[in-house]
Amino acid sequence: MNYITMIFDIKHSRNLLNRNEIQENLIKVIKKCNQLFSDIILSPFLITLGDEWQGLLKGDSDYNEVIKFFKNNLPSDINFYTGVGIGSITINNFELTVNQLDGPSFHLARKAIKYAKRNNCDLVIFINEL
Repeated sequence: MNYITMIFDIKHSRNLLNRNEIQENLIKVIKKCNQLFSDIILSPFLITLGDEWQGLLKGDSDYNEVIKFFKNNLPSDINFYTGVGIGSITINNFELTVNQLDGPSFHLARKAIKYAKRNNCDLVIFINEL
């Protein structure tokens, strides 16, 4: 069974003058996202590293809607990278937080976000083809 892991990271966040304000806003937006998309989210979005956040969706979800949500709800001057990994997972106890889960979907999303940052791409998607 495939899942969709999404990792987002704010571009050039260390250079932002109002970083604390943006971080507080991001937390509110993530909470709103988790409520709005609760029917497709298996493991809620949460901040994992600095200004990076991730979550896990059901495999048949429209991840583009989640991306649009963040674009529409974060300030217009905030840009972010998005790494999407589609594949299986090996730890699937959904009582755990997203950063405690593991498997190919997560590895692909991490690879995708690293590629996005290295190549300055807004969105990178890697799919595990079995």
